[in-house]
Amino acid sequence: MGRAKMGDERREQILTAFEKCVVRDGLAKTTLQNVAAEAGLPRSLVRYFTGNRDDMVDLLIERMIERGQAQLEAMQPKGRQAKTEDLLGFLFGGVFADETSNCIVTELFYLSGHDESIKARLQKMYQGMQDVLSKQMAKDGIGKGPAERRALSYALMSLAYGDATFSFLGLKGGARNSLRSHAALLLEEAARKGRAQGRKQK
Repeated sequence: MGRAKMGDERREQILTAFEKCVVRDGLAKTTLQNVAAEAGLPRSLVRYFTGNRDDMVDLLIERMIERGQAQLEAMQPKGRQAKTEDLLGFLFGGVFADETSNCIVTELFYLSGHDESIKARLQKMYQGMQDVLSKQMAKDGIGKGPAERRALSYALMSLAYGDATFSFLGLKGGARNSLRSHAALLLEEAARKGRAQGRKQK
């Protein structure tokens, strides 16, 4: 086994342990020693492969981004180009339906109130998601322009994130499929506006 592959596997082992500690104990109470004990590794080895605690937080955020990208790719339809409607599955059945990620994001949001670097990383993560949605809408002719598409992508993300947050708190509302249907109606209305705008320009 190559040294690089061994390093990647150790890093994954450590980050998996880090996630478990964060979900169980909270990010503020999770130490390198806690992670080492969970991973079954010496603390020095944890530090060697992932750096200090701040470095581990950065790696954790990167891991969440990679997980979201993998979920998005897995939801790509076979034999045809993706459509904006396909991304609703990513929002309501993928990234915001992952309880581990939601728990970690909640912890990161709390810390971001005191840590500008974490706040910036979270902002970048969600802006990336907003960009993906907005670009796909543009390809599909949804919305009257970039500003409306960004506003719509923001609304869709807010609906999915709000659903995940309230579900985490145990608040009962509409079923996830019902919320997804409402999101689809927003897209349908924006697509209608986009078609009407296109006819006016001809």
